[in-house]
Amino acid sequence: MASTETSENVRAASHDLTDKAVDVGMRAIDSLERTAANAQDMGDRLVSKGSEIGDNVQKVAKNFSAAVDKSVTDQPLTTLGMAVAAGFILGAIWKA
Repeated sequence: MASTETSENVRAASHDLTDKAVDVGMRAIDSLERTAANAQDMGDRLVSKGSEIGDNVQKVAKNFSAAVDKSVTDQPLTTLGMAVAAGFILGAIWKA
C-alpha cells in the first residue's frame, strides 16, 4: 500500500514537473518569436532609413555637382583657389 502511494506520488510529481517544463518551454518560444519579430521590424526600419539617406545623398551630390559646374563656368579662378585651399586643408589634416 505504501509502495503504491509512493509510486503515485512520484508519478504525480513527474507529471507536474513535465507540465512546468513544457510551460517554461512555451514561454521561451513565445519570447523568441517576439524578439525575432522585433528584430525583423527594426531591420525593415533600418533598410527604409538607409534608402531614404541614400536618396538624400544623391540629391545633395547632384546639387553640388551643378554648383561646381556653374562656379567653374562663372568664376574659374575663384573655383581654382577654393580647390587649392581645400586640398591644403585636407593635406594638413591627413598629416596630423
